[in-house]
Amino acid sequence: MDCLVSVVVPGEQVYGVAAVTTELVEQARALHGASPTAAAALGRLLTGGVLLSTQLKDPSHRLLLQVSGRGPVRKVVAEADGAGRVRGYLGQPVVQVPSRNGKLDVAAAVGKGILHVIKDVGLPQPASGTVPLVSGEIAEDLAAYLLQSEQIPSAVALGVFVSPDYTVTAAGGFLVQTLASVPESLLEHLERTLAAVPPVTAMVREGNTPYEMLQQALAGLPLQVVRQATPQWHCRCSRERVVAALVALGARELRQLIAEEEVTHVRCEFCTTAYTFTREELEALLREALT
Repeated sequence: MDCLVSVVVPGEQVYGVAAVTTELVEQARALHGASPTAAAALGRLLTGGVLLSTQLKDPSHRLLLQVSGRGPVRKVVAEADGAGRVRGYLGQPVVQVPSRNGKLDVAAAVGKGILHVIKDVGLPQPASGTVPLVSGEIAEDLAAYLLQSEQIPSAVALGVFVSPDYTVTAAGGFLVQTLASVPESLLEHLERTLAAVPPVTAMVREGNTPYEMLQQALAGLPLQVVRQATPQWHCRCSRERVVAALVALGARELRQLIAEEEVTHVRCEFCTTAYTFTREELEALLREALT
């Protein structure tokens, strides 16, 4: 079962969060029909979104992560909210990328590009930041964003294991941050323990819980649990939202749709749900747009 745990080290400015996301990543893979390397890229970003969403103060607050690269997958998008719900999609879900050293080559699938982050926390304008991709491996890119744009030193580890039958059988990750000045001795300890942590997929496949993953990442330090949650795949799309988007297109675009198609199909990029509108329904929306 997917789960998430956040901890702090009492008396120190050290924060950690870890999650097992196997079920939601497999759900995303199946929805998008993603090939193994594309599924790994999407799963890593979805898991990263889940980890970062723990810093949102309200369930309605949202975080959007978008990786735009020159590789065959082109784009990877993940959106998470403060309740741990996440959704995402790929620019190209089916790609053929050779493995590298026996592992899925996510960096080659993504290629060089940028990471764009948008946070909607209820202010008049969302906050946004953009950084160049460091590696295209997703974890290193999120860590670079947190350091460059938010000045928070962070260690991020993400992993997705895709079985020979193309199903995701292990996915998860962890994030460790030092939130203020910490003693040099503690930094050195963190560097040693983080360097010794096994790969995320190995820990998940062995049955490690998020708390046990953090115990390994923060070995020797006392941990206080501050949050436990169940991350879930969740799409906010609905017919009502699609109707509002069509009306927002304006009269000119609606007239063009009415003239070109007997039935108009609108597909949600995140969950692939298809919404259909007859010409008569579009004509009714056109009258609404004109009022």
